[in-house]
Amino acid sequence: MVVEILREWEMARRWESDWIPFVVEENISSVNQRLEATCIEFSWRQVGGILNGKIKFIVSNNQRTSKLLKEIEIANVNNEQDSYFLNIYYPSYLYYKIVYEPNGIASGRLYIGALYR
Repeated sequence: MVVEILREWEMARRWESDWIPFVVEENISSVNQRLEATCIEFSWRQVGGILNGKIKFIVSNNQRTSKLLKEIEIANVNNEQDSYFLNIYYPSYLYYKIVYEPNGIASGRLYIGALYR
């Protein structure tokens, strides 16, 4: 199941998600299934301005304390043909949060999606 976290976000504006669980319970055909986040996709297009934006992937077990696990630099105009995939092999945290900082980016569109299996 693919969950759209962010779609067509105007990249001149900062964005921060709420805490998102790595594991969700989904009722599929009257059966409860446990789904885990296995991959997060980040793609952007038509980026203009100073190409110095950052996407931060932050993890936590209690939503009070956290750790920056990965920082992705936005240093090109478009990555739709070469999207950034963050693979999650063994989730050892309960929650994640994504923060986008424009840092001089004046335009563009951002997409973030999560694959749960």
